Amino acid sequence: MNKKWVVLAGAVVIAGAVAVLVWVKSRSPEHAKADTTSVRATGIDQADSSVSLRTMLAAPEGASPCETAFNAIDAEQSAARLHRGKSMFKWVAPKAEFLARCGELPANVQECMMPRYRRDHDNCTLARPPDAVLQKMFIPEPVVEEKLPGEE
Repeated sequence: MNKKWVVLAGAVVIAGAVAVLVWVKSRSPEHAKADTTSVRATGIDQADSSVSLRTMLAAPEGASPCETAFNAIDAEQSAARLHRGKSMFKWVAPKAEFLARCGELPANVQECMMPRYRRDHDNCTLARPPDAVLQKMFIPEPVVEEKLPGEE
């Protein structure tokens, strides 16, 4: 009989703890949202480039440098859609076309198309395909720099 009371008391204590946790969680405020009224925060809801870049860097490796580059762009676009934001890319060629165009590039340029490789290799600033070639693979959204009041 004594054992039953101990088990019952333990169950009541656990149920009470769970109830308190649920109550506290339901009363806690939502996460703070970014201040989009600030001049510096203008466009934060449109395109969060840090999320885009982190997503591209975390994209899976492909079978080739070109496929890795495509995976990064595809991951960025998926993340933008998921977060209802704006992609860094206005247009991206279909995968087969992207891979074919990229495959025509020299090997060192193909490597530099991969975001993780590009980040870690300074020589990639010189290994950039001509704009005419890139535009057959993707067209980036223009980067708009907003000026603060008083800046010209």
